Amino acid sequence: MKKNSPKIYVVCPEEKCPVGGVKQLYRLVDILNRNDYNASIIHKNKGFRVNWFENNTPIEYFPALFKKMDRLNSKKNWKNKLKHTIKSKLGSKKLPENDSILVFPEVYGPFIHTLVTNQLIIFNQNCYYTFNRFPNYESVKESPYESKKVIGTLVVSDDSYQYLKYTYQAANIYRIHLGISETFTFSEEKEKTIAFMPRKLSEDSSQIFHILNKKLTNLGWKFIGINNKSEKEVAEILRKSAIFLSFNYNEGFGLPPAEAMKSGCYVIGYAGNGGKEYFKEEFSSRILDRDIISFAKELEKTCLTFNESPHLIINKGRKAHQFITENYNLRKEENDIITAFNAMIKK
Repeated sequence: MKKNSPKIYVVCPEEKCPVGGVKQLYRLVDILNRNDYNASIIHKNKGFRVNWFENNTPIEYFPALFKKMDRLNSKKNWKNKLKHTIKSKLGSKKLPENDSILVFPEVYGPFIHTLVTNQLIIFNQNCYYTFNRFPNYESVKESPYESKKVIGTLVVSDDSYQYLKYTYQAANIYRIHLGISETFTFSEEKEKTIAFMPRKLSEDSSQIFHILNKKLTNLGWKFIGINNKSEKEVAEILRKSAIFLSFNYNEGFGLPPAEAMKSGCYVIGYAGNGGKEYFKEEFSSRILDRDIISFAKELEKTCLTFNESPHLIINKGRKAHQFITENYNLRKEENDIITAFNAMIKK
């Protein structure tokens, strides 16, 4: 461990289904521990561990911290406040040590800096979630990003950096490059499969399916929705799929299309703002948000091209794989994170 380095706790939601942001929080802890920091995930319920990807990440449990967050986020509802006050009298009241540093995702709202006296870091993986728990059209006296307790904010794309730097000019913001897992590997043995994530803008993916399913089935193609799969299962589907449909919307980065590109898929769809930096026209087709007919036409055209000359689409998938591998690899992610933490903690 780095000399005089404080303990670092990363506050994490308890998600039983695959969520890319949660995986990144676990990976953040692993990276810090590999580089002589002392870090752990914090969960609310003792014994909980994410099991939809392999991990041995250190975990500690502070239910009292989550109860304090619940009370803050329900402070305008006296019934909920009363309920949480009663519950707070039960169970452990232990909180992280005063000299430790807490890392909060952006999703926990506008009051995290009032919870404890500790120094804080915000890991903002989606700038478009920043104000989700802020009161509508009511001024907040001091947001976490303006608090002296917050020693820095991590973001995962140029789009997020510009968003937060414009909003909070004095904030210390560090852009990191996410690394796409080595589980996702390239294959040129592609099948006539169109993969997509049903949980992303399902109303749009349903329209694309119904517009084209009969026509593409006659051409030998099939749609496959990826839902509630482990990381290994997702990687296997993407490795075989020729095409991936992106329904990203207001994303900080958008992991699924990047993982598909790493797997050699030709990606068609929405960049979701954060994905603009990797949706390159030489190996993908970016569609303007919610433009269903343009989306359908581009998908049909790509399937016809693959049927006639599969190597044209496979070669574009290879270019996508090379771009993602070069720009979003695990070594770059680790270097960015450690550089940022060394600067924030002054080590």
